[in-house]
Amino acid sequence: MAFQLKSNELVSAGVVRNVRRQLEKILEYSGTGAKQHADPANDAVFEVRKCFKRIRAALRLVRDELGEDLYHEENFCFRDAARPLTEIRDATILVETADKLKQQIQPVIFAKIRKALVANQQEVTRRVLERNKAFASVRDTATRALGRLASWKLAREGWPAVDAGVRRVYREGYRALNRAVENPTVENLHEWRKQSKYLWHQLQLLENKLPEKERELIEKTHQLGTILGGDHDLAVFRAALAADPLTYGGHRALKDLFVIVDRHRQEYQRQAFALGRTIYPDAPKAFIGRLEASTTCEAVP
Repeated sequence: MAFQLKSNELVSAGVVRNVRRQLEKILEYSGTGAKQHADPANDAVFEVRKCFKRIRAALRLVRDELGEDLYHEENFCFRDAARPLTEIRDATILVETADKLKQQIQPVIFAKIRKALVANQQEVTRRVLERNKAFASVRDTATRALGRLASWKLAREGWPAVDAGVRRVYREGYRALNRAVENPTVENLHEWRKQSKYLWHQLQLLENKLPEKERELIEKTHQLGTILGGDHDLAVFRAALAADPLTYGGHRALKDLFVIVDRHRQEYQRQAFALGRTIYPDAPKAFIGRLEASTTCEAVP
């Protein structure tokens, strides 16, 4: 089932329906994943994290309508529930990143790096899923959240219900792009990635209410998130190896590998900045004005 409002659906009903579906999927995946945690690369962790990200994007879309207190309570709740699973995601991505670089690493060094990363992945997975019982916590969070959905009352409908939410997320992404261009640190690029993914999910929700010419932004923001994700994965990979060089083959071997990683990161960033300028060409006010004039968010179905 797509993560989007129906063309003839009230914003309030559509947001609650989509959030409910994501919470139901969390219960489904965490229940299945709990039985498959011996496989550290199982899809359950990744799918649950995706669901939480969609929910938090929906929260941002109607933040002003829900009110600051409710927004912050729910946002922190979902953020904290997903956080332990991020450790598994990061540990898994380290192994996957090494595999992508396999042909560019000396076989002996690659074997040593991969063995250490796989051991770390397995340890993190056991700790988070077995000892800390993260999936049980996730299921509890989702179950409680389902019971609170009835309190999600929007003050307005139609475009006024989503105007401030889209505006804020676009503005944060617009500013994050400029910061990353001026100073492309790992932190600045990662913040831009987060904001672009929120915009992507919000545009997904609004897809059926957007004109055809604006729908291309959905694919563009998705591509941007993928590119920035590739850059971030390499940055995390580099930092993990640099923090314990002896475990991963020694300074000399890693020095050559880091040259390769940095070169790939430069290309990812070149692509991201070029694409980003086509997504964020306008100041927030102009962007929102264009969407408002063309989007069919009706106040009544």
